[in-house]
Amino acid sequence: MSVLKSTSLLLKISGCYLPHSWTTPFERSLYNIYGVFSFLLLSSLVLSQILDVAINVESQDDFSDNFSVTAVVFLTWFKLSILLIRRGNFIFLIDTLQNKPFSPVDTEENEIRAKFEKITEWNTIGYWSLLLISTFFIYVRSLLIDFSNRKLMFRAWIPYDYSPAPIFILTFVHQAIAATICCTSSVTVDSLYTGLLINIYCQFEILEHRLRNVKTEQDDSVKQCAQHHDRIYQFSKKVNEEFKLILISQFCISMSVICFNLYRMTQIKMDTKFVEIILYSFCTITQIFYYCWYGNEVKDKSLQLPYMIFHSDWTSLNNNVTRALLIMMRRAVRPIEFTSIHVVSVNLESFMAVIKTSYSAFNMIQQSKQS
Repeated sequence: MSVLKSTSLLLKISGCYLPHSWTTPFERSLYNIYGVFSFLLLSSLVLSQILDVAINVESQDDFSDNFSVTAVVFLTWFKLSILLIRRGNFIFLIDTLQNKPFSPVDTEENEIRAKFEKITEWNTIGYWSLLLISTFFIYVRSLLIDFSNRKLMFRAWIPYDYSPAPIFILTFVHQAIAATICCTSSVTVDSLYTGLLINIYCQFEILEHRLRNVKTEQDDSVKQCAQHHDRIYQFSKKVNEEFKLILISQFCISMSVICFNLYRMTQIKMDTKFVEIILYSFCTITQIFYYCWYGNEVKDKSLQLPYMIFHSDWTSLNNNVTRALLIMMRRAVRPIEFTSIHVVSVNLESFMAVIKTSYSAFNMIQQSKQS
């Protein structure tokens, strides 16, 4: 069965993964134009927001109001850029999960994969829904409050006069479309990373099933389990290598955005803008939690290998085979752990550290402003 179906669909929507059915030169060219157009729209939004910080921001309040949105949009643009540059590597990772030894070989293994594929799909749908709800709220608030006052959805430096109604509408629509692309691209990258982590967890479940079904006369099956275990570690290393820049940027920017959103909530009244910041902050926290939760789950599961072996019929195996099991157990002492350039581990401890550091930075900003 195929893996990461929902994520593959998002990759196609984001312009990163040409559908297999589009085989003609015209279809390929059309898709490439679509991908370039989407990326340029997002890039134009990022550039206009960065220039607004450099040119238009004159006070601390202006900076805090601009920074939170600009940082997240820039982060999404950065992650999408890496995905486009290395998309061959990412597609290779997805394809690897459908080849031996990762592919299921019997009904029980297919059921295991189907269970985790369903978890991946529900996670992607739920996460995408959360971001779409937040983005939709920003659209509605801007249309009801800002649109009549000729105020754009986001602060941005615009190199032309957009006060005439037709030009303002086009500029407003440009920001709305770019924000939608930003939302979809963010979900694409995040669901790809967490989907790969869920599949690594799934491979340990399949490995456990294979170990429990080892028979005395099937010495080769144990060797295949050892090879499978080794390939899981190799695959995890490749995933970490491809996502290391994304991870470090995600941690740094999420921590900054949470801090600035806390500050903004203390500076504004309880109105629609306050609700928008609450939703925005919740999405940012969910995003980093999304990473850390599944990184922590894979780490814990990789440490459970000795217990998987003890639940197998290892006492009936010969010495040569038990040596292979001992090698697997020795390797499992060092768990699979995802890191952002060997600086921050992707686990729940790091998530709590991000929250605590953001709150500490927020207190420092508050104290400096009061003094």
